[in-house]
Amino acid sequence: MPLDAVFMTELGRELSEALTGSKIDRVHQPEKDTVVLALRGSAGGARLLICFGSGSARMCLTQASFENPAQPPMFCMLLRKHLQGARITGITQPEGERMLLMHLAAYDELGESVEKTLAVELLGRNANLILVDGDGRILDAARRVDQEMSPMRQLLPGLIYRLPPKPEPGKFSGLSPLVRREMEWRGLPADRSGLEGLERTPTMLVEDGKPKDFTYLPILQYGPTVESVTYPGWSALLEAFYAEKDRTEHLRGRARSLTKLVRGAKNRSEKKLALRLQELAATEDRETDKRRGDLITANIWRMKQGVSSVTLEDFYEPDSPTVTVPLDPRKSPQQNAAAYYKQYAKKKTAREHLTALIAANRTEAEYLASVAVELDRAQTQADLDVIRQELVQAGYIREQRGRGKRREKPAQPLRFVTSGGLEVLVGRSNLQNDELTFRVARRTDLWLHAQKLHGAHVILRCEGGEPDERSVYEAACLAAFYSEGGQAGHVAVDATQVRFVKKQKGARPGMVLYTDQRTIMAEPKKEIG
Repeated sequence: MPLDAVFMTELGRELSEALTGSKIDRVHQPEKDTVVLALRGSAGGARLLICFGSGSARMCLTQASFENPAQPPMFCMLLRKHLQGARITGITQPEGERMLLMHLAAYDELGESVEKTLAVELLGRNANLILVDGDGRILDAARRVDQEMSPMRQLLPGLIYRLPPKPEPGKFSGLSPLVRREMEWRGLPADRSGLEGLERTPTMLVEDGKPKDFTYLPILQYGPTVESVTYPGWSALLEAFYAEKDRTEHLRGRARSLTKLVRGAKNRSEKKLALRLQELAATEDRETDKRRGDLITANIWRMKQGVSSVTLEDFYEPDSPTVTVPLDPRKSPQQNAAAYYKQYAKKKTAREHLTALIAANRTEAEYLASVAVELDRAQTQADLDVIRQELVQAGYIREQRGRGKRREKPAQPLRFVTSGGLEVLVGRSNLQNDELTFRVARRTDLWLHAQKLHGAHVILRCEGGEPDERSVYEAACLAAFYSEGGQAGHVAVDATQVRFVKKQKGARPGMVLYTDQRTIMAEPKKEIG
């Protein structure tokens, strides 16, 4: 992220103007790398978020709420001791540094006025929060750094606080890589002189409707594929960007846990399938057992007990060639024949049983593969909720029954409107696919599905008439996008009337049979109309 020195200059100026004179009422540390200061000033209350986590370091005013731990961390207790009641006298930025210094007027244990500084270092992986007393000595740091961790700069209580060492000349221009590339693209000097005359505006870069990056000027290098959206302030920009980033990461975390569960169930099913296929292969010689029993029975009068084999004419084969039949010398000829018949019956029964189990294993593996595709294309919390409910109903997740827990309203299918004005419904899960196809859709509506691929059931509402070809193609594009072929250039999509779609008894959710289809080569598209 381009939280570079120039961005910090603008952010520091905004925060200094907004917060100078404010009093720190409360200090919270909801997470190990996040501190929230509750402030009170002439304009009312405010909350300042300071995050020093790798990949999410920032300092901005926030409207978000946080759940605090029952027991505050030691660093939080230290900040409360020194900062609560202190007044912000200014916020400055050391020249060219990716950090801000919050200057404070506080009181010591004796009620004497003292100066303190909260150093907010937003240095990527080395981001930190350091409290410094009026003599410039470190009271403590969120992340202590000793000699072994950094021979160049230690951050320990009692040491003199020193700014981070300057990089070698020429290695850092105070601009992020994004901004340097933009300067080069525009034909401007790729250093801070290239910014002269350019208006600095809080800007978020949006790609496919999702935040991609943020900076302080419109970015032209990506062309029309990335939109530059301006914000009223630097804090507002950071708040909006990281709110979406945190939401996306939370969504990915939930999707990851469900994906892990589905992958584990699929692996177990595939292992069972492999084992049962081996067991099935062991039944292939069952007819040989029956034949040996028949040969022994037909030649009992010629056989003696106590031999380990016998050579007999095989009347099942042309010309009756001789064949050697193994025997158990401890058994009589009749007992050997009975043993072969018993083994034949056992293998025959096992084959029938294994055939059914193998079919069930294959069906389960196919079903779980379809759920994995649903998880890959899940884009919202609602998508994950319907998939989770599907796994609960399928028995893969135990439903949590909490007292007084409010039941969430089921998520609705995705809805689109074609350029011809016809409604298109897209299932979010296999359960919803069945609901759409067999309960919501009319028999004369058009049903679409990616050919031989896992994906959503798509319903084109035809209103009892014949849909126009443009609407059919647009619905096919949605069926292509919401399938496991969604990243391909073109996908074969089958389309047929709902009345030709059937569900076999006992079939898994989303699994159907259909006839009378036609195939459309469609380009995967997320939006239509």
